[in-house]
Amino acid sequence: MADRPHRTDNVETGPASTSQRIAILSVGVRHPRKTAVQYRILVAKLPEYSVHVMNVAYWFLLAPVAALDGYVSIRDIQIYLPWISIFRIWQAGYTIFEEMRSDSFFLCSPSGSMLLTCDAHLIKQVLGRAHDFHAPVEVLSLYNLYGPTLAASEGEQWRLYRKISTPFFNSGTHSRVWKESLEKADRISTQWHRSETRIRDIKGNVMSKLNLRVIAKIFYNQELGYDRDDATKDVAPSGHSLTFSEAINAVLSNLATLFGLPKWLLAKSPLKTHRKAYLGYLEWRQYMHEMRDSVQSQLELAKQKEDPSFLESLVISSNAEAKQGPKQSLTEAEVLGNMFFYVMAGFDTTSTTLSFVFLLLALHPPCQALLQQQIDQVLGSKTLSDWNADDDLQQLLNGYLGAVISETLRLYHPVAWYARKTVRQTTLTDSQGVSHTVPAETIIMIDVAAMGRHPQRWPSENAGTARNQASPALDFDPSRWLKPESENDQGKSAAFPFSSGHRMCPGKRFAEVEMCAVVARVFSQFSLRLEPDDIDVKQAKSASHDWAWVEQRTKERAADALFNGLGFGHGIYPKSHTAFKIIPRSDKSQMTK
Repeated sequence: MADRPHRTDNVETGPASTSQRIAILSVGVRHPRKTAVQYRILVAKLPEYSVHVMNVAYWFLLAPVAALDGYVSIRDIQIYLPWISIFRIWQAGYTIFEEMRSDSFFLCSPSGSMLLTCDAHLIKQVLGRAHDFHAPVEVLSLYNLYGPTLAASEGEQWRLYRKISTPFFNSGTHSRVWKESLEKADRISTQWHRSETRIRDIKGNVMSKLNLRVIAKIFYNQELGYDRDDATKDVAPSGHSLTFSEAINAVLSNLATLFGLPKWLLAKSPLKTHRKAYLGYLEWRQYMHEMRDSVQSQLELAKQKEDPSFLESLVISSNAEAKQGPKQSLTEAEVLGNMFFYVMAGFDTTSTTLSFVFLLLALHPPCQALLQQQIDQVLGSKTLSDWNADDDLQQLLNGYLGAVISETLRLYHPVAWYARKTVRQTTLTDSQGVSHTVPAETIIMIDVAAMGRHPQRWPSENAGTARNQASPALDFDPSRWLKPESENDQGKSAAFPFSSGHRMCPGKRFAEVEMCAVVARVFSQFSLRLEPDDIDVKQAKSASHDWAWVEQRTKERAADALFNGLGFGHGIYPKSHTAFKIIPRSDKSQMTK
């Protein structure tokens, strides 16, 4: 194994040595000594290659690896292709920095410099100093699939997009989010009351569809069709071969493929995944055109509204009078680009977070009980129509329910990292008070997973187990967020679940309101119980194990799935998980079976 790169206060840009590249590529590998020869061979074959997000090779490699992950575990592929450890950066958590003996370190390569960090003090500076650190639009152009977006813009263009979209995120919108989220969740829960329900794909079969229905209604005033006998089953409208949900999921799950390969090649490719990606791309574009045209046909009516919808604001801005200047109006591509981005940003992150909330609560029944206790205290015997966004919402978010969401985002944040780029050479001070000179054009990768699992800021009850082998799900403890500030100040001050600074997520409150409404509605009526694997049940009978043994094995399987069963696209998501059963709270006998 090559020597560990040493920490430097002043870093010179330029080509890195082979040994440095080996050390960089070994990040996240469980047994680096066993794979040192493989790394040397790789570097010899690809002397100019390094894992750098500005390297075009990174994006072309992302597509085939992401595709393979559907059939072969990334862990298995990593044995033969060590460099893909970059795709298991979430699983690595804090161990990368532990091995480097620093909360920040540089990666230097011919493609440029990168600073990887989980230092909260340093991160606050990066996110807060807008003039020194910009978004790396070259990297984020991945999102410009249909046109320019808020995420992949800076300067005047970014300010225009933000000016148009920000007014939409107001108290009136949030009240509608509360109402729609309760209504959509209640529609699904009514079905759960009618028949016994086992959930085997919480994101794909439940949360993705529920969340999209809320977003479609609030952002675009679209009521998505669904099967009247099965509220979780979408129905495609006339003229479409894919439902709204199927189309956007096909795009998001193949984002790297759509970005890295020409559309004509995808259309003619013999690969099923390529054809699915291309069909999703076309279908989602058609959905956006239809929604845009619907608003365009009633433009004058939209202009008269005091509180137009998000889509109405975009379309109105695309029809701005010429006298306002070209910078004040949006092109058709900009309208479509931002329609896509806001659905992607709001849909994927919120549905993923809600999925992890349910999986973690299924794993931890005592936490379920505490959550239900708070819900009962706040909402009591109120009917759904009496649930109040002004009073009930804030009490829930300030209590255990809010703590459940915060703890889920700490351990299973759907975004793997935030990225920034230095505009000019600048100086940053780390948490030890040491100043570091950072060269211009340095990409700064903020490792969200490492921040949430930093051992000094978030002490683990499973410290006796190697961190790279223990599932973070075992550390789930929402009560840590309810402790006095003096007892948990280090941790809370290091939490940036919606980023921070001028590029903080504008949909923060939107997401909080929706998640709170869905969790409150479901857990006011139901509990979740993990379903044991048939293999464990048979083994228990043959070996005369009691039911407690089966429950323990089920919990171990569920925790392992929340570590090794995750998928990675442009963020993490629960690709496979232990099934769980939806139990009406009135049926207490089911919880002990």
